Amino acid sequence: MEDSSRPPPLPHDVNFEITSSGYEIWFSDRISNDHPDLVDQCGEWMEVEVGALNLGQIDHRVLMADGLLTDDIRNRLLAWWNERVGDLEQN
Repeated sequence: MEDSSRPPPLPHDVNFEITSSGYEIWFSDRISNDHPDLVDQCGEWMEVEVGALNLGQIDHRVLMADGLLTDDIRNRLLAWWNERVGDLEQN
């Protein structure tokens, strides 16, 4: 019997999910375990450079923000990660 309380595995290193109040950015185990300092830096960068609203972080697996996830935000975030993690698996 499969445990339905466990989320499915993430398909990419950086994953986006739209929520009712904004969006979430989910990080793979590789990113959250091997690069927790970069997750912290990414959150700071998003607040300053992207203007993320009400950015929240539960742990190094997810960042949450209010507002609309635009293509510009998505592309800038993926470019930021590509500069820091060379073999980034992305959608």
